[in-house]
Amino acid sequence: MEKSSPELVGISSSRLNRINKLITSYLDANKIPGAISLVARRNKLVHCECYGKMDIDTNKHMQLDTIFRMYSMTKPVTTVAMMMLYEQGYFQLDTPVSAFIPGFKDLEVFKSGTVENYTTVKPQRKMIIADLLSHTSGLTYDFMNTSPVDALYRVAGIQGSHAEGTLQDLVDKLARMPLLFSPGTRWNYSLSSEVVAYLVQTISGIRFDEFVKKYIAQPLEMVDTDFYVPQEKHDRFAANYTHIDLVPANQKAHFSHYLSAGTGADGAPPLILIDNPKTGRFSSPRTFYSGGGGLVATAQDYLNFLQMLLNKGNFKGHQLLSPKTVDLMTTNHLPGDLESLSMPGFSETSLAGIGFGLGFAVMLDPAKAQILGTPGEYNWGGGANTMFLVDPKEELIAMFLTQLLPSTAYAIRREFRVAVYQAIVA
Repeated sequence: MEKSSPELVGISSSRLNRINKLITSYLDANKIPGAISLVARRNKLVHCECYGKMDIDTNKHMQLDTIFRMYSMTKPVTTVAMMMLYEQGYFQLDTPVSAFIPGFKDLEVFKSGTVENYTTVKPQRKMIIADLLSHTSGLTYDFMNTSPVDALYRVAGIQGSHAEGTLQDLVDKLARMPLLFSPGTRWNYSLSSEVVAYLVQTISGIRFDEFVKKYIAQPLEMVDTDFYVPQEKHDRFAANYTHIDLVPANQKAHFSHYLSAGTGADGAPPLILIDNPKTGRFSSPRTFYSGGGGLVATAQDYLNFLQMLLNKGNFKGHQLLSPKTVDLMTTNHLPGDLESLSMPGFSETSLAGIGFGLGFAVMLDPAKAQILGTPGEYNWGGGANTMFLVDPKEELIAMFLTQLLPSTAYAIRREFRVAVYQAIVA
């Protein structure tokens, strides 16, 4: 993407500098290790800055080709993969998931009881593929801690991006679990994207990671995007941090397995290393290719992906998706906003005034959401405080990348959004 003066695309340079002040304030308070912020408008890059360290222990400064754990920013990529197969006629959005996963044919819904003794009822209707893409499937996450169904996941060893085994193993386990609710009736952030990844490889006959690399990463020139970081790139892979005091009480169990013996004791540094770039979970190949949180990528890689979406499926002459398909994906598929439909629990977005499409949160009402934005803008974030937004009306892309779990730690992503939008003056 060509660089440009902000003023040439209706953005104030002085106002844009407020992004630098915001992120520097977090660095000065030692709340984040380092970051990259990026803003593009009208296909021109007007802001791309590196801050702080990518690795505190080795004193490595953040650089533009730093590789990040994208976590849930993997989900939109997984959705694009699935919608590419949709365009090829392999399924309809209302096709029952059981057409491809026979074990899902007889799924029932948790009614009452405990982990040891519970009752179920039949769902109002079968789970369809659109339910998976919009997180209305009735699935959940093991770390939610809001229902006995979450606890059943933990007992069964059901996890998301950090799971062992394969996507097949995960789907087999989910087929034995009750649903949290009848598909289509509520919204709940969940393992739906893992099931979508399984469907991509089942329908295509190509392993999910290979499909992503061949049909998305290669045409989009996402040269560092993968499900692990090869050894020769470890020096560009950022370290990942947390502080256990930042983790909400109902999520501490989910994060406790990251912490090595002795961390969190009195006198511990504010930022605790939880994933070493040379020895951690993403430092070598795995067998579980997570569609919900498995990708690593650079800022440039993910910018190319977002540019494709803003350009209605086109990137340098490669038409990955039809403009009509992109419009369908980024339209609200819920009967209202997330606040009216969401189950209690974690989400990478606020709920009021926000809808959900196929793989993306969608801005419905900035006034109700109590934040700057544009109706029709779509976005998502990742567990290590990464986020992006794409605003078709403003021809705007913004992205913030850091490596700090959990994403509920601070309001920096929300503050970054405001700093971006307030810089638009024409």
